[in-house]
Amino acid sequence: MPIGLGIGLSHAPGMYLSTEQEWDVLWHKLTTARGVPQPTSVSDETGDRLKEKIHRIRAAHVEVKRLYEAYAPDVLIIIGGDQTEMFDRSNVPQFMIFLGESGTGRRPDTSLPPVDIAVDVAFSKWLLDRLVKQEGFDIAFSYEMKNLGKHHGFPHAYGYPTSFLFEDVQTPTVIIYENTFDEPSLSAKRCYDLGAAIARITRNDPRRIAILGSGGLAHDPRGRRAGWIDEPLDRWFLDQLAAGNGRATQAMYTFDSDTMVGGTGEMRAWITVAGAMEEMGSKAHVLDYIPAAKTVTGIGIASWHVDEQPAALAAE
Repeated sequence: MPIGLGIGLSHAPGMYLSTEQEWDVLWHKLTTARGVPQPTSVSDETGDRLKEKIHRIRAAHVEVKRLYEAYAPDVLIIIGGDQTEMFDRSNVPQFMIFLGESGTGRRPDTSLPPVDIAVDVAFSKWLLDRLVKQEGFDIAFSYEMKNLGKHHGFPHAYGYPTSFLFEDVQTPTVIIYENTFDEPSLSAKRCYDLGAAIARITRNDPRRIAILGSGGLAHDPRGRRAGWIDEPLDRWFLDQLAAGNGRATQAMYTFDSDTMVGGTGEMRAWITVAGAMEEMGSKAHVLDYIPAAKTVTGIGIASWHVDEQPAALAAE
């Protein structure tokens, strides 16, 4: 069957902290300790108001896991980026598919063992072949995971979401890297087109396929806007996905802006998922949006569902 489930999920480290003290320590490390002036909104992120944000983040993760387990995918395609975790300055690919058999992913709580991530090598090779030969994408590939020593295994864009999705199940994965962070990076149009191409290629596949975009929303960790969240941008972005108008996001990254640099580039992964799911006729359901200055991130959680084939596909 075609891709039936899409997920968009932020992966900021602060999302996984449970106390006000933990939030404050990380926030100070990324912002005030570096001399970055902070918005007045941080004054609201204390006490019961902070607990409410933490509760909403947890509740959204519980719902994502419930949707994932209910769909029970045979394979999970993960779109994510790298922050000098896998690639040094000798080579920064714009697109790359990992063809090794397995790896591990770092959990948000580094005191726990890393999560095991098994790769569906045959499916990954098949998808790579068709993306290159049929769809005209220039995609690098690698059979070896040579982590640069910062973390365990795959970058956190892959380890964080699988650390809770794979608690009870182990789904074979396809690991697709997008250059979401290092300039010059991909256009939003190219990312959307990649998702649409993946959906076209896999629409007759007999397996149940899910696709996940990891990262975002607006944030600039360790940058000069750390702690400042472009909430209008985030809300506009989510509104387009909820309306099934992901093509409108293709205008992003076509101009220079202080709010479009750094981690905001990770929204490219969501755009790829939107391209895939809109090709299948699906609109996003925004589970929650939490602009939290102390996580230095606009936190977004969304899902797409395809209950049956769109009429245009069913007629073919």
